[in-house]
Amino acid sequence: MTESSPVAVGTVLEERYRLLKVLLSGVPSQGTLWLARDAVDGDRCVVLHQIEADEARQRLQRLWPLFRSMRHPQIPRCGEQFVGSDALWLVRDWQEGSSYQQILDQCPPHQRRLPVEEVLQLLRQLLPVLSFLHGRGLVLGSLELSTVIRRQRDSLPVLIDLASVQFLGEAGEPWQDLHGLGALAMHLLSGQPTGAVADRTPLPWTWAGAEGLGDGVRTLLSRLLSEDPQQRFGSAEDAMQALAAIPAGLVSPVTPSPVQLPAVAEDSPPADPEPASVSGRRLSRAELRAQGAEGRVWPVLLVLALSAVLGSGLGWTLLSRGGSGDPAPSLEPDAIGLGQQPAATPPEPNQRQQLLSRLRALQIDRSWFVSLVDRSVELRSSDSAGPATTEEEWTALAEEWVARLEQLPPGLRRRLGGLGEADWQQQQQVLVAQGLSPRVVEQLVSAAARDLLPGDGDGQQPQEPYRQLWIATAIERLQDVAVDQVKAVPAASTNHSARVMAGGARLITLTVPANHRLVLGINGTPLMAMTVLSAEGEILQERGPLRVLTLPAMAGSPVQVLVTNAGMSSALLTLACRADPTEVPQHPQLDALPDEDPDPIPDSATGAV
Repeated sequence: MTESSPVAVGTVLEERYRLLKVLLSGVPSQGTLWLARDAVDGDRCVVLHQIEADEARQRLQRLWPLFRSMRHPQIPRCGEQFVGSDALWLVRDWQEGSSYQQILDQCPPHQRRLPVEEVLQLLRQLLPVLSFLHGRGLVLGSLELSTVIRRQRDSLPVLIDLASVQFLGEAGEPWQDLHGLGALAMHLLSGQPTGAVADRTPLPWTWAGAEGLGDGVRTLLSRLLSEDPQQRFGSAEDAMQALAAIPAGLVSPVTPSPVQLPAVAEDSPPADPEPASVSGRRLSRAELRAQGAEGRVWPVLLVLALSAVLGSGLGWTLLSRGGSGDPAPSLEPDAIGLGQQPAATPPEPNQRQQLLSRLRALQIDRSWFVSLVDRSVELRSSDSAGPATTEEEWTALAEEWVARLEQLPPGLRRRLGGLGEADWQQQQQVLVAQGLSPRVVEQLVSAAARDLLPGDGDGQQPQEPYRQLWIATAIERLQDVAVDQVKAVPAASTNHSARVMAGGARLITLTVPANHRLVLGINGTPLMAMTVLSAEGEILQERGPLRVLTLPAMAGSPVQVLVTNAGMSSALLTLACRADPTEVPQHPQLDALPDEDPDPIPDSATGAV
């Protein structure tokens, strides 16, 4: 319960929205942000703005109908507004992902900056969103690392601070949004707070890595940050044109700083974090998934082994109905997702016909596709007691899956539904011949399949029908896997560098002498992650940010490190490792002490010595 609000966790509003936890409070323009569940819409997660300040309340009551009419894949879809508990309540979609501020915060200080090409790609993705808002007479007004979410399911940046939006001319102009975007870019490039770099004139190009910025990038950033009407961009479209003139791939990449290993290793690796709990109890699957809400750096995804709540009848019913008339236009881009706002009316028959046509064009087996969508419905509904899935919800899930399957090569798409173990065993055997265990190969495939599959099976092969996508990923990705061999030696640091492709993974095997601990450190970008496995493929360190760690001698040899890159551009990693002996030298003075006290003092209570 907040100081100014009579509502608390567990409160149900409008006989529909059950409040789960406070996401943000203390900002008058946004009010209190709550994570909630919508009992009417399958118990899915939504965000509720609780607005109590009169000025913000009046402003948002005017703006919210316009927000509800907007359809953009990088702006959360807005729902209803209502009044209750002496406040205005606004409903919008919940975005699963991590804010860019938290992406940086989970890294060591020297790694808190992004490669140049990654920042330019972020600008390419955000400038059209600003143009969309400005074209509707709106100014965002607040563009911070904490209010831009990198969405989990597609890695797109999403603007979540709608409560700060104003009508153009009332409290801001488009150039101010462009200034905010430039400041955000400078923060990501330099790793320094916005005011330390972006607010200085002229701009200081003195941070580590600034020498790699080309003239085109420097000019772009200078104009974004300029307050001079003669120098700054007149519109987001102008900035987009200037950005398009900078060829991709011609900017100097960021080279990670050398890894500094500790002088003395710990006796054992840091303990894994305790399982999430509340008041001593383990959280349910639904609560764990809810903790992946806006800003959780390592969100907990859906589990694949769930009980079935629906048969395939709904899917077959929808796809068996024919449609007539002209093809309907495609669904809005932001309707392709599990977190969408339900459509106001059921899908028209010609939408189903369009879906069938797309399946035929992609050469996807309809029977397998129906089982895939039905299984997704089961995953979504397993932890909720809400009503049965509606036709429009099934269709939305189907549209999302079509968009995902389009990523696969045509030759693999037409085989979905008939793939088996034999189809990827050749690639597996090639890697096993290089010294990898079958379990490690499975981990490698699972890392590559993260963007295609809806959940994380901890490196295990998922059950059907998802197993078809897992095998398809294995066939496509394992043929190009490179395995780096590194040897850790005593009393000296071994250094290694390698490039990880965008959306890809790299496997590094580390040979460690017997009876030695492994001291390991990896630097890269905040969008990289590492998983450490034993020679048998058992997870020694769960997937997490690049870091320095120590593994005990019992971890064995070789130790295998899987590094993934969730970024939109390739990035370089640097690795340093050292083998430390496990024997602890004996202290000579301690060795000279007698085993027993020659003159013991009796215990005053018992008389024992």
